[in-house]
Amino acid sequence: MELHHDEQILYSESPSWRSQFGSHALVLVVAILIGAVVLLVLDPDWIGIVAGIVIALLGTGWLYMERVRTKYIITTHRLHVREGFLSKQVQETRLRRIQNVTINQSVPQRILRVGTVDYDTAGDDQGGRFRMEGVSNPDALIRLVDKAQRAVFDSEREQAARAEAEADAEVRSRYDRRTESESTGPNDRA
Repeated sequence: MELHHDEQILYSESPSWRSQFGSHALVLVVAILIGAVVLLVLDPDWIGIVAGIVIALLGTGWLYMERVRTKYIITTHRLHVREGFLSKQVQETRLRRIQNVTINQSVPQRILRVGTVDYDTAGDDQGGRFRMEGVSNPDALIRLVDKAQRAVFDSEREQAARAEAEADAEVRSRYDRRTESESTGPNDRA
């Protein structure tokens, strides 16, 4: 993701490992069961232990790859969701287009302090929904986006006020020149 000259990254994370806590527990149970079965079936004990460790490492590696293939980035101007390694899917929107934010957390997710944050955006035929699943501390993430949105709105308001002041100054300048030229009419020049 290329940043604009005045843009800064505020948040850049993948889903938390805690969002896969149940999957990690399942991998551990499966690794122990496979290790125990191999230990009972085959004569050397170390083969069962190695089989269990290999299954645990492969399962944990798979879960890690599942997590890091997704990246959530929030900048001072944009919300960016990227998924995939070889093929990828990218969603991006401007912060000013975000209209509604929803947090979804089950009881286990609340205990683990992870959740899903849905952002609804304006002007999209497909519902304009950005979903960040498995994020750590979703309440803090919403506060971060709200703060960034307020900064964007304040900046836009300042730019509009500056443009209006410049336009007013230009109109006053023209009026002053016209009034000055009218006051120094043909009789005043002689």
